[in-house]
Amino acid sequence: MKHLIFVLVAVWGIFQVAGLIGLSKGQFQAHSLAQLAEPPSHRLTEPYRNAYFYLLGFAASASLDPARVGYETWVEAHETSDGNAFAYDKPGRSDLRIRLSPRQTLPSWDADDPLGTFRSKDASLRTTVAGHQVLLARYDHCIGMPFEDWGFGHRATPRYEDSMVAHRLYIADGFSRSTNLGLERLYKELVFWRTVLREATTIETKVMAQIVIQDDAKLLSRIVSRPIVDKSVLGAALQLMVPLTPSEYALRWPIQHQLAVAGQDERARTAHPRESAVGSDHEQEWLLATAHLPPGSFRRIEHPISHSILGFPLNSQQTADMYATYYEALIKASGAGAGPWPKLRQISGSMRRGFLESVVNQEPIEPEWEMFLYQLMETDARLRLTSLQIQLRRPSPVTAVPTRLAEVGSQYFDPFTGLPMLWSPTQQKLYSVGKDRLDDGGDPSFDITVPAVIASSQKYSDSSPSAAAASTRKVSRL
Repeated sequence: MKHLIFVLVAVWGIFQVAGLIGLSKGQFQAHSLAQLAEPPSHRLTEPYRNAYFYLLGFAASASLDPARVGYETWVEAHETSDGNAFAYDKPGRSDLRIRLSPRQTLPSWDADDPLGTFRSKDASLRTTVAGHQVLLARYDHCIGMPFEDWGFGHRATPRYEDSMVAHRLYIADGFSRSTNLGLERLYKELVFWRTVLREATTIETKVMAQIVIQDDAKLLSRIVSRPIVDKSVLGAALQLMVPLTPSEYALRWPIQHQLAVAGQDERARTAHPRESAVGSDHEQEWLLATAHLPPGSFRRIEHPISHSILGFPLNSQQTADMYATYYEALIKASGAGAGPWPKLRQISGSMRRGFLESVVNQEPIEPEWEMFLYQLMETDARLRLTSLQIQLRRPSPVTAVPTRLAEVGSQYFDPFTGLPMLWSPTQQKLYSVGKDRLDDGGDPSFDITVPAVIASSQKYSDSSPSAAAASTRKVSRL
């Protein structure tokens, strides 16, 4: 009898393991996750006209076409390293690379009075611009091109450092020449990077778009916080600082990209158990540091690696369905803008998993997408705050700032709370509570703050609706 029980238990265990392995072998071919891992269709059939490839080859030798170099680099990575890294160390691909950081290249960008500083240091700025003339010409051309992110399913991250420096020099040079030229360049640049934000299929590219958008929002915020501001700047800036749209918030393709990469890694581990994928660590570290995101954030959103037996992952169809349900809920929530965000534990609690899988994988691992959702909300908050800075400079029969913030409309409310932005009369600051959702009194360490000038109707009569309308017409012609 004892032997019979032992045999039955052994047979039951074999069936459990075999069934689990059998199901898990087709995890990424299962309908629930396979649909989410499907790549987007390409609209741009001519790669040399795609700004994505132009950015890949941005720092190539002056004698080379950046788009052609970028496309060749992409094809090479696709064919030789499964898209894990771009070979920027090959001859000609990094000849114009800028070795200094954006802050070192243009320290005047962070000045309290950017326009005055750009113009007072005109000779120094022009010398710097002259040294990077090829890159600035390329940048101006690039932001006028159509964009389609071909990074889907690739771990490799483009090197965006050079385009970040070019962005600052391009805008600063424009404002040093004339206010109108600076505004024209800002408009052209923001149209491009907001298109990138909307069309990005990888989280790295979406983060880069937000870096530039926030950089421009902070610059405009410092400009419009000066006691005296050109009315053309106020009118134009109000049109530039438009809150994010649902399509710009959406994380559909970055989430599906992570699933596609995970599927490739899973198959690679099955074929070559000792090999592991290596991404573009330096480029990712630069993005995270520049965006003020925690180190390792890109690793934290990877689809979880499962335990394995005999080279097969121990995840069942039920687990695949659970993750598919979670990702679909997350995609839907991100497209709606600010939370609440779904939690994996809420979904896993209602999903039945097999006995062996429950033992081996006791708790499903939740990818930490929330930090990237918070970054989108911060980008949106900065756009809204800068717009409010401008609106509060206009005459109003309402004198109480909190009342004006409540009456301006929900499109300018704090994305973290859904309530009006807050006002600190002692610090003369507008602020969002930030990702901790706590009112810290405008402390910039926790809250997202901007200085504000509250104008009287007599002092700022030139900021009337008619003047703003004239500035708006000027921007609309850009």
